[in-house]
Amino acid sequence: MNTGLAGFSFADSQGKWTGLDVDLCKAIAAALFGDAEKVKFTPTTAQQRFVALQSGEVDVITRNATQTLMRDTALGFNIAGVNFYDGQGFIVPTKSGIKSAKELNGATICVQPGTTTELNLADYFRANKMTFKPVLIEKLDELLQAYASGRCDSYTTDASGLAAVRAGQLAGKGEHTILPERISKEPLGPIVRHGDDQWLDLVKWVLIGMIEAEEYGITSKNVDAMLKTDDPAIKRFLGVTPGYGKAVGVD
Repeated sequence: MNTGLAGFSFADSQGKWTGLDVDLCKAIAAALFGDAEKVKFTPTTAQQRFVALQSGEVDVITRNATQTLMRDTALGFNIAGVNFYDGQGFIVPTKSGIKSAKELNGATICVQPGTTTELNLADYFRANKMTFKPVLIEKLDELLQAYASGRCDSYTTDASGLAAVRAGQLAGKGEHTILPERISKEPLGPIVRHGDDQWLDLVKWVLIGMIEAEEYGITSKNVDAMLKTDDPAIKRFLGVTPGYGKAVGVD
């Protein structure tokens, strides 16, 4: 999981995790064990996450991770689908008066190392014949502290992350504006290691199942009533007509 990104994976003062990526992890546990709580959340930084998966410390990354060719091949991973489409942007102090990323020529930019964000940032400035000075800090809290204290003119990450930190960690630290440009396309979703096709199948079809449930209008509140449906597709989906579970190796 992310170490803390509101809306995706965030732990409260009691250590209870919530968010889109947390719910996906719980759904995988529910499919595998019949219990959504049988899951261990491991917070990781952008640089730690892939090492944790490669080493076997974790079994799946559900951590707002961008899907790329190199991660799918050179790092030895399998991508199990997309649960959020994002795009990289910039945030600046409102008092700076900056209205566009094109006004950031010569700016100091806070960015996390070991991310597609770092690469996209360099590509964008090079393509627009602009210069910038990166401030590379791995831990998000420390990075945001550097931005909020004025050490950086701007902070860049996925737009959803910018909205989350503006409402969370940056709340009460002045006004901040998310600039309109999106300088990349960021499909985010779960990632597993090469070498276990059955595990990949389970993670992939749990994700697809959550999306399909939404399309059918099935929720935690109405699922028991939906079990009594006459719709043959929903009967198969919910296991009233058996087969799907066995196909991915669960009951």
